[in-house]
Amino acid sequence: MGGSFRTIRRESGFTLLELLIAVAIFGLIGLAGYRLLNSVVNTYQQTSARTEAFSQLQKVVTLVEQDIRHMVSRSVRDELGDAIPAVSVNYRGGLPIEFTRAGRWRFPEEQYSDLLRIAYRIQNQELQRLIWPVLDRAEDTQPQVQILLKEVSGLNIRVLGDDSGWNTTWPIANNQGQIDFSLLPRAVDISLQTKTQGQIQRLITLDGL
Repeated sequence: MGGSFRTIRRESGFTLLELLIAVAIFGLIGLAGYRLLNSVVNTYQQTSARTEAFSQLQKVVTLVEQDIRHMVSRSVRDELGDAIPAVSVNYRGGLPIEFTRAGRWRFPEEQYSDLLRIAYRIQNQELQRLIWPVLDRAEDTQPQVQILLKEVSGLNIRVLGDDSGWNTTWPIANNQGQIDFSLLPRAVDISLQTKTQGQIQRLITLDGL
C-alpha cells in the first residue's frame, strides 16, 4: 500500500509578540531621542538668552561710561527756578545721579541741543535714563525716559573729590562751608545689582585724573 507525504513549509515573518517588542524598542529609542533633542534646544535657548543679556549689559555700561566721561561744568535750574549742581549725586534727596553732558541730541520736536541734562535712577526694578530737552526747565518740562535694563534692584554711586576722598553725595561743602555748583568729581564709581548678572561695578575716571 503506497502513501504520499506532504512537506509543510512555514512562511517566514514576525509573530505578534516580536512586533510588539520591536514597536516598544522603537518607542523607547524615539523617546530618548526626543528628550535629548529637547535638552539640546533648552540649553541653546538658555545660552542665547544669557548671551543676549550680557550683550545688553555691555551696551548699557558703555553708554553710562560715555555719559559720565562727557560731564561738563554747567549747573542748571529746576522747575521751580532753584539751582541744581552741574553734577548731583543724591543731592538733597534727589536722583542717584544727575549731570550735564556735552553731546548733540535730536528731540522729537525737531529740537537740537549740544548740552544735555542726564540722570539715572531705579524705578519698578528698571534702570532708567532720563534726558531733559532743555537745561533750565520750565514748570511743564518733562524728561524723556529710556529703559535700559530690567530686573535691577540697586544702584549705588560714589564720587571722588580732590580733597574729600570718596563720597556718596555730591557736591559737598568745602572747609568754609561753601558749595561749588560747578565742581566736577575726579572719578565716579557705579555699582548695579542685577538679578541675572549679580553685582556689576564700574569705576569711571574723568579727564585729568
